[in-house]
Amino acid sequence: MIPLFLLFNQLGWVGTNLPLIVPAFFGVPFSIFLLRQFFKGLPDTLREAAKIDGASEWRIYWQIMFPLAKPAVLAIALFQFMASWTDFLGPLIYLTNEASYTLSLGLQQFQNQQGSQWHMMMAVSTLMTLPIIILFFFMQKTFIKGITFTGIKG
Repeated sequence: MIPLFLLFNQLGWVGTNLPLIVPAFFGVPFSIFLLRQFFKGLPDTLREAAKIDGASEWRIYWQIMFPLAKPAVLAIALFQFMASWTDFLGPLIYLTNEASYTLSLGLQQFQNQQGSQWHMMMAVSTLMTLPIIILFFFMQKTFIKGITFTGIKG
């Protein structure tokens, strides 16, 4: 954490939301592993058939492989959203302005100022989980489609 803080400090990102947003786009190891395993599970016959038909590697990826990987990509997006939404330590380290605090930091600050008013804290915690639950229900069909990820019958 110290090297990351020093790097973001030299870039002038401490105090902004950039240290919370930018690293997520460069690949979390779990996401890379999940996508690798997903693509390894796809049959090679799909790629070979497209190559025989004259498709380039770029076209094979965008028109055949990527649409099949949509359930995995959406699962990764949901996992990353959940991790970012509930992150406490990252915003605590990088954000300096109280106006830009995330909900997790705001809840902790509320507890420090108001004491342990459990009914209020539970209400806010419930409201914090609603976006994740709503997002999951909208993406639920895509997760079910992920079970039959190859698109090949038999």
